[in-house]
Amino acid sequence: MTNTLPTLKQAAVLAAVWGGLLLLSPVHGLAQEQSPTFRPITLLECIQTALLKNHALQIQRLNPAIARNTLRGSYGYYDPWFTADVRRESLSDSGGFDPADFSKDAVYRADSTTARLALTGVLPTGARYTLGGDYANSYGTRNFMDFDSYNLNADLTLQQPLLKNFWIDQGRMTIQINKHNLKITELGVRYLANDVINQVQLAYYELLYAREYLGIQQGLVAMRHRLLAGVNRQIEVGMLTPPDAQLAQSQLAVAQAECVSASNLVVLAENALKTILGEAHDQAPARRLLPQEQLITVPEAFDLHESWTRALRLRADLAQLRLDLKKAEVDLKYRHNQLFPSLDLVAGYGRRGASTVQTWPGYPAAASASEAFSQIGRGDNPSIRVGVIFSLPLGRTMERGSYQASKHLKMQAALLVKQKEQVVMQEVSDALHTAQADWDRLQVMREAVKSAENALAAEERRLAGGKSTLFVVLQLQRDLATVQTTEARARANYNQAVSRWRWAEGSLLESHRIALDLR
Repeated sequence: MTNTLPTLKQAAVLAAVWGGLLLLSPVHGLAQEQSPTFRPITLLECIQTALLKNHALQIQRLNPAIARNTLRGSYGYYDPWFTADVRRESLSDSGGFDPADFSKDAVYRADSTTARLALTGVLPTGARYTLGGDYANSYGTRNFMDFDSYNLNADLTLQQPLLKNFWIDQGRMTIQINKHNLKITELGVRYLANDVINQVQLAYYELLYAREYLGIQQGLVAMRHRLLAGVNRQIEVGMLTPPDAQLAQSQLAVAQAECVSASNLVVLAENALKTILGEAHDQAPARRLLPQEQLITVPEAFDLHESWTRALRLRADLAQLRLDLKKAEVDLKYRHNQLFPSLDLVAGYGRRGASTVQTWPGYPAAASASEAFSQIGRGDNPSIRVGVIFSLPLGRTMERGSYQASKHLKMQAALLVKQKEQVVMQEVSDALHTAQADWDRLQVMREAVKSAENALAAEERRLAGGKSTLFVVLQLQRDLATVQTTEARARANYNQAVSRWRWAEGSLLESHRIALDLR
């Protein structure tokens, strides 16, 4: 009877070989990762870098500055206008009889200096004001007599709309619209910032997964290197044959090929993350990214109704549509006001001063400018005006059409808000349930990894005892690597799903305690 059990020496060799297979080797690139070509990074550093350097976000951040300056410019509606008109004139008329106008028979020659100063503007109530003054000095001869005169006027006029353009007009509507536009652009920055954080987290978790996948493949390569070494030693003692070594060598080559593909996935994941961070790819020498975190998972408390509440409060794109609705309400208010007739209250107050001297030739004609100014100061010649101006277009076709169109635009804006609320709630629900499902799947995969590890360890012990085959061990090694890869993918998927869930809520900035400075 032939004894098929291994000798003590052979058992010792097998124990050394198969015992070493139970340990997974670390990633063999650690020495390389410690070189200066690798840059250590954390997730928070990536987020901060992206918020500062991401090109799309940099472009978006200019919009509030543009809107802020546009709003500042719209307040120019209240800027007063100053007008100055100064003239020097010389006039003469040889006279003549005009039966239609007996005053034109005068013979005169006159030199005059006139000036008109005015300050006009609009008040927040829609009232238009004009504060002005006139100065005129004229001297010369008239009907063979010398004359000199000063005429001065100071006047304040106010025109206040009582119906049309009273509670809103074009200028005030523009200011209100631009205020909302500024908030919309700020919300646009907030929305894109949340999106950039989400993209950074998705890319960062993908890089962590790619590196872990590479580590799994490198571990498989190391395991099969040790297996091949053990097979060669067993061939030397006559327990295995050369075809067994060829089988182990071929499976080692397959694992090495997978390791090359995994290395490429790491590079691709780094490039994707660099693009989101706004880093140039043409930097020389190129520095690889070395994440400092592990691909760990943290359980979350999923509450759908609480998530809906946060999303309806925090989602910037939804808030933008609500501001669009407010803009539509402002426009409707203006269009409704334009349906009213114009009824303006007009009031004015003025003072006049004059000094005139007329003498025969040979006697000096010198009027007193100071006397004219004194009359204005004393109010010797006041003028007070109060009245109303009423005007009404008979058709109001344009105003009615604009008003009806504005009503429909407001209805459309309100429906867009409702539609967006439904979309947001669906996005939150989908993201939350996906994250929950990924967490549940992850727990199953963790148990699968434990089972695969136990199965491989048991089969290795069976092979060490001569009760199994090399093919079965190789198959279980591949199965373990596959399950480990799937479990790592499940961890990455869960973290990415949580990121998408926070994005759907619009709470990524709050979750990282980041405050945006939009000034």
